[in-house]
Amino acid sequence: MPTPTPTPPLAAHAPARARWVPCDRACYLTLHWPVADSPQARGIGLVPACLPRLPQPPHRLLAVCNEEGLRALVQAHMQRLRRTPLFARAGRCFDCVAQRVADFVVEACGGPLYYSERHSRLQAGAGMPLLLDEEGREVWLVQLWHAFDDAGFPASVRADFWNWAEPLSIYLLAPQARRADLTRYAYDTVRSWFSPGPAATGARHLEANP
Repeated sequence: MPTPTPTPPLAAHAPARARWVPCDRACYLTLHWPVADSPQARGIGLVPACLPRLPQPPHRLLAVCNEEGLRALVQAHMQRLRRTPLFARAGRCFDCVAQRVADFVVEACGGPLYYSERHSRLQAGAGMPLLLDEEGREVWLVQLWHAFDDAGFPASVRADFWNWAEPLSIYLLAPQARRADLTRYAYDTVRSWFSPGPAATGARHLEANP
């Protein structure tokens, strides 16, 4: 009886298989782009980016929160956004998008290269899978603020995360919505609006349903 040929071991450099089954679409059709729906936006070419410098998230975010804490924050944020018009048409692709966002955040904060390795094939959607108008950006930011509490995110690093996410929100704007004079939302300013007691007058600039 012939000796069976042993199965060769996997090459040491072979990439590990993903632990989840990704959506095979870029998910653009499931996401809302409010600016594109306005008559004024049709036919307008791309404007100068007007983008601020995007700082690197401090690596202490990963050290303090671990990957699980960062993913918990993203999950809390995404669940809040799911109840807003921004994801009204996400449907069954919502979990796919939420996974992509979590992978992006973990990698950006110094974690494993999940986003680069799992989503590099979606070159058409190389950035975050959402384009906002100015009002949508405020919704995105205020829901992130409330998500800090939802996820029990450590108070010691909330400013660190906000100081990265707030300029990132400008990168999420549709090109037609980018302007040099966009309102910026400093961490200490927003914190004063949401402190216990009567809301400050400035809070009206950053309103959304909690």
